[in-house]
Amino acid sequence: MKHRFLIVEDSLLIAMDLEEAISRSGHEVIGIAPDMTVALNYSREADIAFVDVRLADGETGPELARLLTGRGLTVIFVTGNPMLVEGRDAGALGVIAKPLTQQAAADVIQFVVDWKGGKQRRPPARLRLFRPFPPAA
Repeated sequence: MKHRFLIVEDSLLIAMDLEEAISRSGHEVIGIAPDMTVALNYSREADIAFVDVRLADGETGPELARLLTGRGLTVIFVTGNPMLVEGRDAGALGVIAKPLTQQAAADVIQFVVDWKGGKQRRPPARLRLFRPFPPAA
């Protein structure tokens, strides 16, 4: 099954690297959003979101994650400082620290796709989950 990803990242180079990894994995990127407003506009078309904590409009990632999960998206935080989401996971599936290698990005993409498909497996080494298994349907 092909999934539709939203990348919420204010660094265009990082966003483009994620976009390339998602495309190589056979999935679609419906948009790159630098802030909460743009992300919310794209959210209707996505089912998975990679969200940074610090965006162009401030440290709005955790609040955005809460809104996106409320709309049914599966959220993974991709941030340079994973400690910023401690106690503020907002329903996200997990967090992984930047920078990501192409392999790390591919591993996280495959993990979240498997999760959405109900497949239980070990998360990639750098991904810290907030939710226990079994995955939500």
